[in-house]
Amino acid sequence: MRVAVIGAGVAGLVAAHRLSAAGHTCDVYERWPGLGGQAATLDIGGGHRIERYYHHLFTSDRHIAALYQELGMPDELEARPSSVAFFLQGRSWAFTTPMDLLRFKPLSLAARLRMGLAVVWLQKTGKEVGPFEGQTARQWIKRFMGNEAYEKVWGPLLRGKFGDRADDISMGWLWSKLTLRRKIKGAEARQELLVYPRRSWEPLFEALQRSIEDGGGRVLIDRPAAGIAGDGEAFLVTAGAAGSFRSGHAPTNFEVDGAPERYDAVVATVPSDVFRDLLAGELREKIGAPYLQRLESIEYHTALCLILELDRKFSPFYWTNIADPDLPFVGLIEHTNFVAPERYGGRHFLYVANYLEAGHELLGLDDGALLERYLPGLRRVNPAFAPEWVHRRWLFREPAAQPIVDVGYRQRIPSLDTGVPGLVLANTTQIYPEDRGTNYAVRLGGDAARALLAGTAPREVAGTRPGA
Repeated sequence: MRVAVIGAGVAGLVAAHRLSAAGHTCDVYERWPGLGGQAATLDIGGGHRIERYYHHLFTSDRHIAALYQELGMPDELEARPSSVAFFLQGRSWAFTTPMDLLRFKPLSLAARLRMGLAVVWLQKTGKEVGPFEGQTARQWIKRFMGNEAYEKVWGPLLRGKFGDRADDISMGWLWSKLTLRRKIKGAEARQELLVYPRRSWEPLFEALQRSIEDGGGRVLIDRPAAGIAGDGEAFLVTAGAAGSFRSGHAPTNFEVDGAPERYDAVVATVPSDVFRDLLAGELREKIGAPYLQRLESIEYHTALCLILELDRKFSPFYWTNIADPDLPFVGLIEHTNFVAPERYGGRHFLYVANYLEAGHELLGLDDGALLERYLPGLRRVNPAFAPEWVHRRWLFREPAAQPIVDVGYRQRIPSLDTGVPGLVLANTTQIYPEDRGTNYAVRLGGDAARALLAGTAPREVAGTRPGA
């Protein structure tokens, strides 16, 4: 079987890898001139790479650890100590261990204890996501943690990530954050460990590419799909010209390059709106209005990520959550407080993270103008910070970074099975109740390959198995 895989992110590469191992030939089409999708790396010079968007793994992320093992790279993953902070009331408060919570003075002692007990109770008793899906995170937090915890901690964080949709976010989303990954137990109750590959994610992507090419397939970067049609016997995939990534993400903006190629099947791992725009009229009709309505019912927020190379350390923490609503960004991730700067020749790298609704004014700024807008906020966190600390900067935008997981989300998730035999969709909207991430993208890619090989994808979305 000849298969077109649309998207060379982690899910697409893993799907093609699995299909190749099963004896099928895969061509992978990728808009960006590089591999990895949202986990794609950036050449920072000196023989070093980091990710365009900050990435790490949790020690509980078994799917991607097994993939590294399978590909003969078990020593590539390193567990490293993490440090987390909340910026609130003019200073950064350590927030890594239960003792840090007890020292968190922006909350009263009673509120600190109540919040900690609520998390422990949830982790011990909240084994299934179902009971939490019919209420908002705001409702649950106020009921079990109290108004003070919501107003000073969770409310600002939800508004920073989801903007004016913060009050609509399902407790099912927060349930996954608090129960599936950050668990207060064992040695990690005293020092949380996170995992990062020794040489960035790029060697993993290259190994997957070799697997696909060894199976007779191709990995076509800077070569997006511009359209998918069907003639009743096969799928016809039309490619876009090199450089199409400069036109954005919408395939309707790509210049067509060459005649369509015929495939027996298609696995699309692109965002729902991109998938919809790829479909020719006859395929849309075959898929039908109910499925298309599901595609259109889920919203995304855009990730806006400014990477700064600094000549010195910015803060003592790896990850700083911004709970001050006056600051124009939601997180500061100092990569070289997690992976030592010596790994990068003594250089320091800071990600300034944001999630914004489509059309937000900050999305229209270039890197220099955005740094200027961020400067007062950065100085609030570190009053000594000056633009002279910045040696280089990079700016990336990802329109489909964060699905808006509101109440009723599960009922609107599109299944892997599009209703058209041989046509499978696998993207981040389907990872629920887990939140998006490379580990679950590995699982999703495997699920997509199995669904295609089974002839019909499971109607139950992969990932709705709590704790899977």
